[in-house]
Order: sequence, then C-alpha cells, then structure tokens
Amino acid sequence: MGQERQDASLYIHIPFCTQRCSYCDFFFVTSKHGHSEFVDALCLEIRQVARNHPNQSLSTVYFGGGTPSRLHSHAIHKILSSIHACFELDQVCELTLEANPEDICADSLEILLKIGITRISLGVQSFMDRDLTFMNRCHNSDQAFHACNLIRSTGFTSWSLDLIFGVPNSPMSDWEKNLHHAIETGVPHISTYSLTIEPNTPLHKQVDRGKVTPASDSRTRDQFQRATEILNDAGFEHYEISSFARPGQRSRHNTRYWHHMNYFGVGPSAHSFLWQNGQALRWENIRNLRTYSELVTAGKSPIHFKERLSIQDLTREKIMLALRTSEGLDLQNLQSTYGFSLSRHKRKELDTMESNGLITWHGSSIRLTPKGMHICDHLTRQLWPD
Repeated sequence: MGQERQDASLYIHIPFCTQRCSYCDFFFVTSKHGHSEFVDALCLEIRQVARNHPNQSLSTVYFGGGTPSRLHSHAIHKILSSIHACFELDQVCELTLEANPEDICADSLEILLKIGITRISLGVQSFMDRDLTFMNRCHNSDQAFHACNLIRSTGFTSWSLDLIFGVPNSPMSDWEKNLHHAIETGVPHISTYSLTIEPNTPLHKQVDRGKVTPASDSRTRDQFQRATEILNDAGFEHYEISSFARPGQRSRHNTRYWHHMNYFGVGPSAHSFLWQNGQALRWENIRNLRTYSELVTAGKSPIHFKERLSIQDLTREKIMLALRTSEGLDLQNLQSTYGFSLSRHKRKELDTMESNGLITWHGSSIRLTPKGMHICDHLTRQLWPD
C-alpha cells in the first residue's frame, strides 16, 4: 500500500497581513514588527527539516500565507538561500509566491524574478470595489488592474489570480464582469473560490447577527456554472474544481497535493504529509508566531500535532482529492494502492450518481460532471469506506 516517494514539495507559511479579510480563517498576524526574527527562525526550521529528511529533493516551492508579499524581497532571498543550502533543487519546476495587489511594484517584481521566483499568485478576489469593501480587502479595483499589468510587463510568463464568487448581494452581471476582466488581463491561470462562512471569522459573526445574508446555494451554483462556461469558451482548461488554466499553465505545486504526494510545511500552522515505508504521516506546526520562533530558535521542533494515517483515512483522502480533478478517480489504482474496491463496495452509489448525471465513466476512472462538481463534498462522503 502506498509508494515510497523521494521527492517532495515545500510550503512556506508567511503569516503577516495588513489587516484581516472578513472571510479568512488562516493563521495570520497584522504586526508590522518581528519580520526579521521570523525569517531567522524560518531558516532554522528549514535546516531542521532538511536534517530530519536527508537526501530529499524538491519539485516545487510555494510561499503562502498570510501574505508573503508583505516581506521585503531581501527576506524572500534569504529564505530561498536557506532552501538552496539545504535541499537538492535541480528538479524544481515551479517556485510560487502569493502576493496582494497593494504590495507589489515593478522594482519588487523584477527582484523576485531575478532571485528565482517563477510564478506569482495574485489575490485579486474581485475587480468590483463593492465586493472588495465587503470582504475588507486592502486594495481597490484600480490597484488590482495595475498589479496584473505589472506582473505581465515584468516578464512573468506563469502567474495566477484568485476570484471569489457567492458574495452576498453581488449579481450575476458583476460575476461575469469579474471573469471577463480577468481574461482581459492575459492571466494564464485563474482560481475561483466560493465564499464560505468559516467559524470565528468576522463574516461568521455578521451572519450570526443577521447583518449579512449568505448567497443562496442556487446562486453560487449558477455562478460556478457560469465561470466554467465563460472560462472554457476563453480557452481555459477546467482541470480542478477551483482551477482553470491555459494549456501548459496548470499549478504544479497544487497538482501534487491533489495527487496525494509528499510535502513539507514550514512556518507557524504549516502542515506536512509524508509517505514512509508504505504508510503516511501528517504533522502540523503550532499556530502561534512567538512560540514558534522561540521553539525553533532554541533548537526545538515547532510541531504540536503528529499522526500516522490509517488506510481508511488515506483512502478517504484519495477519493476526495482525485474527484476534484479533471482526470478523476482511477478505480484500479485505488484498489491496487489503497486496497479498496469502489466498484464492489459502492456499486449502488456509483450507479445512482451516473443515472443522475453526476459522474461519467472513462475507462476505469470516474469523473464528476459540472453538475457533480458543485456538490463534490457531498458525493465524496457517499463513496468513503464505511
């Protein structure tokens, strides 16, 4: 069960943000201080990971957050230097940095390109000022357009932007404008996410108090379907539920997640996943910036939770991840690698899904239809091992 994999991806969590977006439940801090101390601790943890996993090569590197573009480019360079000193990077095919429109300028982008960043993921979320105000974003629509133009003119051939649909009181016409604006920027990759009401977020409190009424399921479904239509017509491949790419521009880092492959996470709250001797481990770093830095600086591990995943857990994850993708779930691979026969144990559920137009068969694989993609989580749970 499982395959021993010698390569991995590296995720770097940069927790700094200017302010809190109303919907965000990721770990972040809004402090303007402590950047250099954090970077020092992060470089130490990178060395820890390399020592604990010798002879490890990397395939992709991803700076996420938080907002990595809040760090000075010199700090990014320092982190990259630590990675180069600790890991084999000959096979790295993609090095991504998340950025917000208000943080970047021509000079900073040129430096990022020069020091090795190959891909920018831009957090636009919307080109509508009304939406941006509702989400408590720091930038406005003019800054979003300007950032897209800067990325393209600087010479980044690989970049992406994020858009959010299902914003309360935002009409279909605004969502269509968002999609057309994104296409017009020339961006080769677009990620679309449904606005979700996460616990303990400002948006969740607004909903609880009756100040905000979430968009209906039918509206979010229609906007999801419209995104698929418009972006497909524009030449984008819908290769994962939230992801659209022009040919050759898929996110290689995220694709490794969906293929259930190894990744290391460094920084506060970062997760890691590792196949080892036919089994899999997952661990998570502590969600506290000060404690994280103190532990790593003292030569201690910042990991606060670690588990060995059961075959049932891994099977559930594989089903969930594979069904998100355009390639779908290969039932033969599921049985040979994870020991679970979906055709035998979930035949009734598969037949019902097919008759309802939610899945299609492609050889030994099942793929979600556009109708099925909108309820992927619901369908996934029906196919999990009992």
